[in-house]
Amino acid sequence: MSVRPAAPYTEAVSDYDVIVAGAGPAGSTAARLLAQGGAHVLLLDKHRFPRDKPCGGGVTLRAASAQGLDLSPVIERTVYGARFSLRLGPSFDRRYGKPLTYMTQRCRLDALLAERAAEAGAAFHDGEAIREVDAPISVRAKHSLPGSAAHQSNAEEASESDPLPGASPLHGQPGITVRTSRNTYAARVLIGADGANGVVARSLGIATCFEEAVALEGNLAFRSGVPDEWREYVGLDLGGMAGGYGWVFPKNDHLNLGVGAWKYAGFTLRPKLAQLCRRYGFDAGELTNLRGHHLPVRIGRSPIAAGRVALVGDAAGLIDPLSGEGIHMAFASGRLAAEQALGVLSGETPDMEGYQQAVDRRLQPELRASRRLQELFNFAPPPYVALMRRSEKFWLFFCHLIRGELTYLDFIRMIGPLRVALEFFASAAERRRLSRVAALSAAVRS
Repeated sequence: MSVRPAAPYTEAVSDYDVIVAGAGPAGSTAARLLAQGGAHVLLLDKHRFPRDKPCGGGVTLRAASAQGLDLSPVIERTVYGARFSLRLGPSFDRRYGKPLTYMTQRCRLDALLAERAAEAGAAFHDGEAIREVDAPISVRAKHSLPGSAAHQSNAEEASESDPLPGASPLHGQPGITVRTSRNTYAARVLIGADGANGVVARSLGIATCFEEAVALEGNLAFRSGVPDEWREYVGLDLGGMAGGYGWVFPKNDHLNLGVGAWKYAGFTLRPKLAQLCRRYGFDAGELTNLRGHHLPVRIGRSPIAAGRVALVGDAAGLIDPLSGEGIHMAFASGRLAAEQALGVLSGETPDMEGYQQAVDRRLQPELRASRRLQELFNFAPPPYVALMRRSEKFWLFFCHLIRGELTYLDFIRMIGPLRVALEFFASAAERRRLSRVAALSAAVRS
């Protein structure tokens, strides 16, 4: 797939209604919807497309339906089942009669999404890096290690009860200036889709509070194609990683194998990945394109918008804590940001802070429910793996969740009075994890 800019870099126009920084799933979604809404949009990415991106490449049906595009040109496998194991022990298979998730590669998915944005009318400039951003906003910068006293204070300030942290009001109609490796542009709205610690957030001091997970993955190629037993199955090894899991994801001609965990357990990733390979009879030495990446998880309602600037996707820490999947929230946040930006351009609203309110109202409750379930699962994984194996009801709920037919909040509602016990044990698990992080941070400082 070839993706070319919608207009040459020498074009005279340098003023835009909206500039979107980053052409991943969130940024390209926002750019496409804005262009379809009549906005003059510039979509920037520092890489030349198509480009690879560390990611397992799983797109759930829930994510695909949220996109509203035909993704079939880049789907390499359709998954109907999962091969589960507990801490690299004996595995068992569960299968569902309908598709559960799609497998793609980010180089192909992102190229398709950027191409669709360009077709809608967005100017797409790949290979153009943002150097600096100037905008008339002021936000309080807050950043500290999870588990530290400063972190606890910041998290409390940016807690669920803080509806609009971060930004001071935007007065008048000042412009936003974006300086890149090629040009200088002006815009009325800026959307940062350039990942965690991206240039947009750093330039403007939008200090979203994150807890970080980390992942390590690689590809195992097969000349004659993926083995039959993996063509319609993913592998999920549970309980062996602090806050994460190991995976085997099938693609056209290779398997993607990886492990993920909370950042404090990052030093275990390489040996854990080697163990995962051995468990399934693969040679870790044959893995290619081995790479690590960070998975930022937003804390509470910490700031993701200020004035006429908003952060989406990974830049906003909108990642499902339980699964580590970010594509669905990237699509959803890109759509919400586009809706708010169109309101700014039409004069219906003065700034992008309504986007943060929409995220906190429509997305954050589901992410918080995922977080509580993650804490509970990682507190004692064996019972839940046993339920997945023996309980048809539990397996079907898992399938409905992946397909987008149920949500984490639905599950919490379904357990009724047991919600009190869930909250108790999830809170206990969180305290235990944070104490480990604090102890590790103290050891590093000493």
